[in-house]
Amino acid sequence: MKKIIIATTLAALLSTSALPVLAQDAGVGVDAGAGVTVDTPAVDAAAGADASAKANAGMSDNTFGSVMSSISGSADVDLSAVTDEANVTIVLLSSLQGNAATEAAALDAALSANADAMTTLHANVEGNAAIKAKLEAEGYVASDVVAVKGNADSSVIVYVDDRA
Repeated sequence: MKKIIIATTLAALLSTSALPVLAQDAGVGVDAGAGVTVDTPAVDAAAGADASAKANAGMSDNTFGSVMSSISGSADVDLSAVTDEANVTIVLLSSLQGNAATEAAALDAALSANADAMTTLHANVEGNAAIKAKLEAEGYVASDVVAVKGNADSSVIVYVDDRA
């Protein structure tokens, strides 16, 4: 319980420290149809209506804080509704906005604190054919996933650790 409180506190602190970065670049990779989108560090993708709404609301799924707030609940996300038609966005950790030198250490601490949940998450991702296929198409496997975030519109964001 103590680890969860610490991880949650760290996530809250880091998510508030990432807000000034959002004002710099609100470009977010969005796929309007079914399929997969991969956010990469050097790509400045055009933002669609959904991305604009998120940017206007001050939220971004492309920050260390967003990943850290998703880690603790990822094992509990119901992936059964994610099918081949679902919009799955893959966000690479190397593409996250923020100060990687300081925030990556907190992210790693959160991952360590949730090691048991990571095992469950990896099994859940491995058991979902649609997510597994989309990960493999991009050259990743279930064990590369550090968090998933389900959205109200049935889309899912899959955070992948590409920091080899």
